[in-house]
Amino acid sequence: MKKCMLLLTFILCHVGVSQTDIDQILEVGIDNAQRFSGEYFAPAGESLVNNMTNGWYSTAKTKKLWHFEVGIVGNLSFVREEKQSFVLDTRNYTDLILASGQTRQEVASALGYNQQDVSVIVTSSQGPAVEVVLPDGIGDSGINSIPSGFIQGSLGLIKSTEIKLRFLPRVKAVQDAEIQLYGVGFQHEFTDWVFPLKRWPVRLSGLIGYTNVKGFYDINSDSGVLGTDQEVRLQTNSWLITSIVSTKLPVLNFYGGLGYYFGSSNADVLGTYQVQNGPLASEIITDPISVRNKTNGVKASIGARVEFGIFKANMDYTLQNYNNLSLGLNFGW
Repeated sequence: MKKCMLLLTFILCHVGVSQTDIDQILEVGIDNAQRFSGEYFAPAGESLVNNMTNGWYSTAKTKKLWHFEVGIVGNLSFVREEKQSFVLDTRNYTDLILASGQTRQEVASALGYNQQDVSVIVTSSQGPAVEVVLPDGIGDSGINSIPSGFIQGSLGLIKSTEIKLRFLPRVKAVQDAEIQLYGVGFQHEFTDWVFPLKRWPVRLSGLIGYTNVKGFYDINSDSGVLGTDQEVRLQTNSWLITSIVSTKLPVLNFYGGLGYYFGSSNADVLGTYQVQNGPLASEIITDPISVRNKTNGVKASIGARVEFGIFKANMDYTLQNYNNLSLGLNFGW
């Protein structure tokens, strides 16, 4: 099974091909598996929400009525070192000890990797102790950034307002995994509200945008556990509220924004599973894991946009929880 089976399978279109067995996670027991999954996947959920709040704008100027622009947006979010691991404290778990004998140990999150195998021992009065090797993340593949891409368009409406739509149809990202994306945003320019602002060398506007990402991963053939209807489902919701400022030059313009983002990510391991070892040995369990994460923060962006007739290109860099580089290629008028 792909190491990023819950979240990163859908963030990355080139998820690593190394495998980890969901049986190993479930062997530690449902409560332990739920707690571990929450800590393990939290940075992945945060990174996806952060990633999807980018690429909404490249100028503060809104389009005239029925003027449009359409193109491709690509984002690349960078993972900080502290997001690649978390501290596993066995005092928060039941009948679980670290094989190293420590009470607390730093272990890989879904965005990191363990330089050496990290094992835990599950003790139970119902049977012999079971040793479980904790999963790595994408870090062992040399990946320290999260890419995304989608189609985005905008259309001018009345009174200095435009609507923006982003879309990615349901497509197969990797084998047995599919992803779909949609989003809507509204941008309004304030420059025309106050007459003196028209004389400024810059434009001012505000934007609100929403993005929804859904992922589906059929793990029946890859889970290593007997069962039926085994699937991982992901859903993230990302919101952005931001101010925008840009210059009024004819060809090359500079723009920036200061805003607030927030969102949530939900991931569920669905289906029935018959675990072979540990406290759940030989039991059939249904829909064993559900991970819920929320994140929010302030972000600041700066970028440049160049126009050649009906063709436009832009690039910007954003400072936020997961810093991001955005690229856009568009055409329209």
